[in-house]
Amino acid sequence: MTGFKHGKYLIIYIITTFLLSLILITGNDYIATATDTIFAGKEVVFGEFIWPLVAMIVAGTIVAFVKSLSRDTYSTKNQQTIRNNLQHHLVKLPFSYFDEKGTGSIMNKLVSDINEVGRFYSEILPDIIVNVITVVTISIYLIQMDVWLILILFASYPVMIVAARHLSAKLRAVAKKRRSSMDDRTAIAYDAISGIVVGRSYNLYPVMKERINGVIDEIAEQGAKSTKITSMGYVTEHVMTSIPLIACYLFALYETLTGKITTGEMFAFTVLVSRIIYPLGRVVFCISDIREAGVSIGRVKEIFKEKEEVGGSEKFAVTKDVPAITFTDVSFSYDKEREILKKMSFWVNQGETVAFAGGSGGGKSTIFRLISGLYQPQSGTYELFGQDFSKWDLQEARNCFSIVSQNVYLFPDTIFINVACGKVDATREEIYEACKNANIHDFIMSLPQGYETLAGERGVRLSGGERQRISIARAFLKNAPILLLDEPTSAVDEPTEKLIQEALEKVSKDKTVLVIAHRLSTIQDADKIMVVQDGCVVEEGKHDELLTKQGAYAELYGKELAHEEE
Repeated sequence: MTGFKHGKYLIIYIITTFLLSLILITGNDYIATATDTIFAGKEVVFGEFIWPLVAMIVAGTIVAFVKSLSRDTYSTKNQQTIRNNLQHHLVKLPFSYFDEKGTGSIMNKLVSDINEVGRFYSEILPDIIVNVITVVTISIYLIQMDVWLILILFASYPVMIVAARHLSAKLRAVAKKRRSSMDDRTAIAYDAISGIVVGRSYNLYPVMKERINGVIDEIAEQGAKSTKITSMGYVTEHVMTSIPLIACYLFALYETLTGKITTGEMFAFTVLVSRIIYPLGRVVFCISDIREAGVSIGRVKEIFKEKEEVGGSEKFAVTKDVPAITFTDVSFSYDKEREILKKMSFWVNQGETVAFAGGSGGGKSTIFRLISGLYQPQSGTYELFGQDFSKWDLQEARNCFSIVSQNVYLFPDTIFINVACGKVDATREEIYEACKNANIHDFIMSLPQGYETLAGERGVRLSGGERQRISIARAFLKNAPILLLDEPTSAVDEPTEKLIQEALEKVSKDKTVLVIAHRLSTIQDADKIMVVQDGCVVEEGKHDELLTKQGAYAELYGKELAHEEE
């Protein structure tokens, strides 16, 4: 991903680790020499002995500080870079990615897996580096002292490698299952919070509780397995390192008694072996940590491997002498099994109000998704202002649209910020004017904190009609040439509907308007009505013309009238 982008800090860490090992070896040399001098009955000059050690302690303290600082800086910068890159990449992914992947999985990767990746850079990787450098540096010194001592020390190494590989393979399998279960837990928790009204209304708490408890039990079970395997690893590591350590001490004592090494060298050896024995075991058994962290690294890499939205690079001028939108033989499928749109063709002239009517599942919402570039047609062509949409720069193309949907999303921020989404550099006066046109300004000013009132998560502190008018204010502020309306008055009372309709009439002035109609009574004045059934436009025309044909539209209209009478 970006592990070595901040490599200079890693290099400093490696150098300081090496210097600390050298300081340790040099200090041991001084102590060994002083010990041999004492046992030889010679006088040790205190000043000549102590001051170099003091200097090494001071130098070691400074180097240790730089080492710690470089490690923390390397870790922090890597985590920050990965988070930033991941967030920048994530917002550029195609809409289909978010449709296919669950919210729980994406959130877990952004939080839990990123934390695990951070642990790799802050703990595991530095641990490997310091252990390898310590082992190699001190081993070279010990080999020069007595090669047999170091051979005994490494005697258990092959056994440790086999044990570590076996344990790490088990840990990786458990980690994968645990991560998957955590995705499910996050998704269930998200659903429980988002659907709290439905959950309480239908008394679904016991059901939700059972689902969450089931997943938590599974996570706990996987966690227990992971702990068991890790504990086995620690015990194995301890045994594998303790046996050669004892053997080394006994052999060093034998070498001293037989005169092959001095007493001072024996002391130096025991000190250095005690410093090398833990890193020696960790170098092998950190394979388990790497494999476990590798699960999270792989999950994060999955996001980076996802291709970004495909778009063009052209920024076309909006000309007046071409249709605003043209579909020519457009076909589309979400899963490549069931075709949603089937060779659909239509055009929308600039300044027209065109409505799409039809039963649920016919493809109306899919048309809007293709128009706004959330999905690309599998075949056929879609032209925006006379230019193939695939050639448009996506950001520039989306500047041509304002969307007012029946499902309004408000950010958990102030009303002011939520309206300002329509135009990020808008002045306060422009925002006030947009809200006045949307018939929501007076209501906002009646609130204790006015425009600084928090909307709450998803706008829960506001009614459906209030959220809708804030959405219309956004559309006013954006002032895009094409307005997409997904039945914005479908779930409000009559007085609120009147306010919304008045606002929509204002925002629609001099705009090309496309409407998804759930209630046909709201589109009788449209310039053109298209009846969509089974992915095709089966009828089109004005309201009166379609009624005269006594076809699909007339049937839909008759059913609506009968339903209203009932």
